[in-house]
Amino acid sequence: MDKLTAPSSLTLLFTTLLLLPTSAAEAASLSRSQMVPISTGDFNPANFRPVCPASDGVYRFAQSATQNLVGPDNFVEYGPLIAGGLLRIRLELCVVESFFNEAVGPFIEREGLRWILPLHETVETFLAGTIFALASTFILVGSTKIVSVLFTYADLFVGAPCRWFGGFAFDRARGKPVTLDVGVGPFKTRVIGPGDPKEKTKEETLEEMLDLSALEVKDYPIVIVTGTVKAFGETSKVARDVLEAIDLFVGRYLTLLASGYIGIKFLHFKVFPDFPPF
Repeated sequence: MDKLTAPSSLTLLFTTLLLLPTSAAEAASLSRSQMVPISTGDFNPANFRPVCPASDGVYRFAQSATQNLVGPDNFVEYGPLIAGGLLRIRLELCVVESFFNEAVGPFIEREGLRWILPLHETVETFLAGTIFALASTFILVGSTKIVSVLFTYADLFVGAPCRWFGGFAFDRARGKPVTLDVGVGPFKTRVIGPGDPKEKTKEETLEEMLDLSALEVKDYPIVIVTGTVKAFGETSKVARDVLEAIDLFVGRYLTLLASGYIGIKFLHFKVFPDFPPF
């Protein structure tokens, strides 16, 4: 009986070893079949085509502005370099636009915000929060710089002239005198206009700027037009400052905040899974 048992055990062992690769292959095949939705269709990198209408608009505007600036002949000659640079700017903007419009937005609309910091972490909420934090860090660190640079140039070429010329015309339309100071600090001298530049002047409030009681009705149109131009320039400056602050925050602190957020979710998920006890 013992002689028959040993060969049977060896046979069973060899059969198991022979079938093991097949079982592993079947398991891998089954795993791949279950993962098909994440690697096919729109989720296949070869087929992924993000929809970025705003980025496309920026690209078309930059393309037409560049063509008008350098001329058709130079645009054709240096077309590959110009198009290559503009397309890559469009790509950086498209990354942010597509991420929030096609990934984050629909997911929040479908699942809500309960996965951010739920009372009890699950595998799904932990993975959703972790992947969102990592993806946001990678995407925003580079892309916010591009947006900040674009708004800086827009403010330089459009916003600043509107502030300067609009402010000058707005002050003249309201009857304020023209002033020109030369020098720096205590050596400043006023060469045009009344008053002393060394005297501390009070900043004009918004109510005082909008007070048109001292003006004649015929002056209202020019005041409104020049005031609108100046307001556009000031709005451009505020937008530039806000985007620069966002870019500074993202560059310095987003990675730390994302790492801390992932750490909190991990502790809640693995170390303190039963907290809070209700």
